[in-house]
Amino acid sequence: MAPHGIVFDLDGTLTDSKPGLFASLRHMHAVLEWEQPTDEALQAWLGPPVGQSLKEAGHDEPTVERALAAFRDRLETGLFESELYPGVDALLADLDGAGTPLAVATFKVQPDAERVIDHYGLRHRFRGVHGRSPELLGHSKASVIERAVASIGLDASDVVMVGDREHDIASAAELGIKGIGVAYGYGSRAELEAAGAWRVVDSVDELRAALR
Repeated sequence: MAPHGIVFDLDGTLTDSKPGLFASLRHMHAVLEWEQPTDEALQAWLGPPVGQSLKEAGHDEPTVERALAAFRDRLETGLFESELYPGVDALLADLDGAGTPLAVATFKVQPDAERVIDHYGLRHRFRGVHGRSPELLGHSKASVIERAVASIGLDASDVVMVGDREHDIASAAELGIKGIGVAYGYGSRAELEAAGAWRVVDSVDELRAALR
């Protein structure tokens, strides 16, 4: 049975934002005179807040602050160096047209989340666009997803979460929400399955079928 409401992650789920994020992360490494990472190493940065990854790498607070400032500086441009995955615009239009309440829950900070959604002219598709507050670190998105579900106005059992990383799936599970993993994003099928995804899809077309 189709879900009554859907919460979408943003990066790696609705948008391919890798070009802008990679450029911003490389700028951060350059400013702090760190060795430039490989694309494979940068992939691991996509998902949790950058500040969390910096702390887990063992950097002290002044270094974290400098690194975040450099990242944010380049992200002013990088935020829009992205594109909607093919088929996403039509999928959202069809779901919205069918009366399915939709919301966004992302690890992007709130202003950035709203700017990206507005950039693509999608604000009217969603009951709410929810990002994190700057001080929220860690790997759980549960508090952000909870706000998104509240904006939809349904019980958790009537909502599914769609995301591309383990944080999306595991955080949804904290709230009793089923998760659909999209392996076309930045996480692997193995990662999504290990996190407890109800379904894993490889394309937007497969996602459309799974949401029926």
